[in-house]
Amino acid sequence: MRDGQAGAAANGRRPGAKAVIINGDDFGLSAEVNAGILRAHREGILNSASLMVAEAGRDEAAQAARELPGLDVGLHLVVCRGHSVLPPSEIAPLVDARGRFAENPVASGLKYFFSRRLRAKLIAECRAQIETHLKLVGYLNHIDGHLNFHVHPALADIMVELAAEYKVPCIRLPREAAFTTLALARDHMARKLVESVIFRSLSRRTRKKAARKGLRSTDWLFGLHQSGHVTEKYVTGIVARLRPGVTEIYFHPAMDVGGTPPDANAQREVEILTSARVREALTARAIAMTTFAELARTQGPS
Repeated sequence: MRDGQAGAAANGRRPGAKAVIINGDDFGLSAEVNAGILRAHREGILNSASLMVAEAGRDEAAQAARELPGLDVGLHLVVCRGHSVLPPSEIAPLVDARGRFAENPVASGLKYFFSRRLRAKLIAECRAQIETHLKLVGYLNHIDGHLNFHVHPALADIMVELAAEYKVPCIRLPREAAFTTLALARDHMARKLVESVIFRSLSRRTRKKAARKGLRSTDWLFGLHQSGHVTEKYVTGIVARLRPGVTEIYFHPAMDVGGTPPDANAQREVEILTSARVREALTARAIAMTTFAELARTQGPS
């Protein structure tokens, strides 16, 4: 039995059944991102989001999470290009005097890998983000990472241990079927192939550690390689190619709410997520909508 078929059987679905989680990353980053995610949930197909717990829009996002039981809100763990929960005095030099992590993901990744003295501070900050999420939202069914940093070797070990400690059942593994994406969109091919090699390797390592702790993930994932360049045609193409099992497709939607207009690509993602054509593509193929909460409830032990 293939992985996807095993996942479908474990979820109480017939072998060959297909289900999808539509996730919005960066919830809480800003009013623009919050508006995009909430419209995509209320008017479209988005049923899951990942919350940044130390950013400017986090309180608005958390209130919405408490009021919308159909929106399953997990934690978007931040250790680069964002702010910390803990004050700089406790975790410097992990963050600067304003509590902001470094902007460069490559430099940050190297620093976290080689600097063992930062490990205790990373643990403290990741723990604080989990506890802040639980206080704000009241539950936590899945963890992923801003820029997918949660599968970095130094972070993955911390994230897996803390997820098991706090009984968080699901994590994201950013292992995308690169050739499926390339069949639909051949732009940035070199970058996509390099990403595929890196993130499949990191996900394989994380998956082994997560499995030992009983943590679960979806069978398949899309959202990594085409991030920032998503079109309706691409999404309907992915839907047509979904394999049996549970697939996560993640987006970065945002709306113009009168302040600084978000990137045009982010605004287009809101239109895609509320598109009748995309909804019809899911319906036509009898693809069920699900969430990480449902995955945790029905799948049982990993």
